[in-house]
Amino acid sequence: MFVATTEAAEETEGAMCLMPDGVDEVAAEGGSGFGRTVSEQSPIAIPKRSDAEGGDLAPVRMVVDPYPSFNGVAVDTTNNLVMMSDTNRKSLLVYDRDAGSPTSKEAAAPRQHIMGPDTGVGFVAGVAMDPRHRELFTVNNDVEDRLVVFDYGARGNLSPKRLLYVPHQSWGIAFAPKRDVIALSVQTPNMVVVFRRDAKKFDAPVRSVRGPKTQMADPHGIYFDETHNEVVVANHGNFRPGELITSYTAYDARESRQERSGGDKVDENARGRFLPSSVTVYDGDANGDVAPRRVIQGPLSQIDWPMGVAVDEANSEIVVANNGDNSVLVFPRTADGDVPPRRVIRGPLTGIKGPMGVAIANDEIYVANFGDHTALVFPRVAAGNVRPRRIIRNAPAGRETSGFGNPYSVAFDTKRREILVPN
Repeated sequence: MFVATTEAAEETEGAMCLMPDGVDEVAAEGGSGFGRTVSEQSPIAIPKRSDAEGGDLAPVRMVVDPYPSFNGVAVDTTNNLVMMSDTNRKSLLVYDRDAGSPTSKEAAAPRQHIMGPDTGVGFVAGVAMDPRHRELFTVNNDVEDRLVVFDYGARGNLSPKRLLYVPHQSWGIAFAPKRDVIALSVQTPNMVVVFRRDAKKFDAPVRSVRGPKTQMADPHGIYFDETHNEVVVANHGNFRPGELITSYTAYDARESRQERSGGDKVDENARGRFLPSSVTVYDGDANGDVAPRRVIQGPLSQIDWPMGVAVDEANSEIVVANNGDNSVLVFPRTADGDVPPRRVIRGPLTGIKGPMGVAIANDEIYVANFGDHTALVFPRVAAGNVRPRRIIRNAPAGRETSGFGNPYSVAFDTKRREILVPN
């Protein structure tokens, strides 16, 4: 939840809000407006209060972030590309793999920017890239409940190549090219669903992993390690039994309460509970209510509100975007129990702020920040309070972010004169 003071808002009344020049026209033409410097951007006046009653009225003032906020990240080493999802402006951005600079204060220009009402891109989270079939994947999380797929050359405001309706609150994507499947983590039902890569519309998953034995609790990040035939899942720890889950979408309505519970019967007395955050590891062929092979969990692990997770298959390590304390944790792939990480990247020099996505490629770790307008690139063996090798900015340095993450309501604290925004 974020808090804005009314005094701060009043000070901005009548101020100028920098927006990328011609961004709507550029998006429609298939380009991007985020590669410009501040001096090249056109100011847009925040509207003043209107005394008219009714009709099409301008807001008195706005709290708005005109720049993207990174979330998921995926790297294509074949074509040297990196793609990130943007939950703020509802878009996908594709950069050269070596984009960014350790010193530049300007925004890096993306190669492609997919954004607009026709795209079906909304409150997006996980992303994946398929170099062989030249397809880009992203999944909408809390609202649209669908996965959308684009061709590699997609840009601007265009319809997806295909879409797949998925369970409500699907968050992460793991692409397994050898199997030609995609695995999704689903938060509230505490499950993983596996679809064919080319699944579309109401195609059913080929299998799912869910139930009390799985120990999943609000899963987010997911990675399919085909080298070792394992699926790795990052769990926040908020457990809600399937019996209490409401059918939000047409997909969810196809299942009974018993199917949603993942067990043999419905427990009418089921209640939610809070568990320590964890990383759970499953057999790559797991199906149904099965126990994990390994669980990393406990105070020594330092796992706190983990978001993205990735596996360095060549060096046998698990990398976790640890949102709770603005860090990246690196564990041996076979770590199990309450064990400390092998390496930790944390500290003011790192620039890690609200890490959401993490990826590993070419001996580098990519970290997508939600807490500011950056993604960071570190050497694979980085540890401690170290500076990133490169910074990919989606806004000029120093631009603040609102921190909005799908706000659905707003309240006014009359005592403190503050606006409360739950995300």
